[in-house]
Amino acid sequence: MRTALVVVLAPAVCLVQAQGQPRLEVDAIHHDFGPVVQGTKVSHRFKLSNTGDAPLNILRMNSSCGCTSTLLGKARLEPGESTELEVSFNSAGLRGPANKSVQVVTDDPAAPDRTLTFQADVVGDIQPSEREVRFQDLAPGDRRKTSVKLESSSGRAIAVTDVKLSEAPWLGVATREEGQAVYVDFELLARDLPADRSSGTDTVVLYLNNGAPYTARLKVSWAKRPAVAVAPARIAWAEPAGRELAATVTLEARGPRPFRILSASTSSPLLTVAGFDGKPARRHRLKVVLSAAAPAGSYEEKVLLALDTPENPALEIRVAAALR
Repeated sequence: MRTALVVVLAPAVCLVQAQGQPRLEVDAIHHDFGPVVQGTKVSHRFKLSNTGDAPLNILRMNSSCGCTSTLLGKARLEPGESTELEVSFNSAGLRGPANKSVQVVTDDPAAPDRTLTFQADVVGDIQPSEREVRFQDLAPGDRRKTSVKLESSSGRAIAVTDVKLSEAPWLGVATREEGQAVYVDFELLARDLPADRSSGTDTVVLYLNNGAPYTARLKVSWAKRPAVAVAPARIAWAEPAGRELAATVTLEARGPRPFRILSASTSSPLLTVAGFDGKPARRHRLKVVLSAAAPAGSYEEKVLLALDTPENPALEIRVAAALR
């Protein structure tokens, strides 16, 4: 008797272990240098790390115009290793905001291209202590003075080659040099201000040189004292919604002459103004009302008044409300 031999061939099972992959990690993808004096060079180091479980190869770096990049260390990073990428920015010939980038190309399969960015605000070597001079609340007989100081961050002496002023007979401008700095002295005569304007802005252009030519523009803003004082100048409510809100506003002439409120309008139909009759008086009391129909939310509105005062023909009252 023969016994049959049965051979069962089980299919072979191949277990393939998944291969590891590199992974690029950067400590930050953006850097802000802040203000940078024109003509200087600045640099920053980005930290590059391989947080994967296979070697990472840094293949190349592509820099935008105006910056250079240097790899400090190895171009091949084992798992857990790090290196630094230094980017340098040359601000020569630039002025104002600058935005640059460096593209890092690796064999990270998930993100082979990584872009690192940085920004800088390129400012001139000569910096004024302030770029806008303000003369506020000017009475007719006022005579105001102030000064702006200009200094060079490199410590070099500054020479004034020319000064140009917009047509403004009420404004006097003079310059004086003290040591390495230059002072610009302003004098404003309120009596010479335009009768038909309550405020304005003038421009002064300074041409300077501290080894290189430089132009500085300074603004001079002015505002006359209002002929009518208003209190409060801003109304603010923080109340539950669904109820009428009211506030009293007083308008009073600064001088002896009475004035009239010609009209009143608001930026919202939910807001109304009552209490004026068009008659002349040195003092007026108005009632500003926010309707009970105003739903919950935040409001920024205004009341606009037309007056018969030539110096201030219009008056604005801000109204804010937070209804819950």
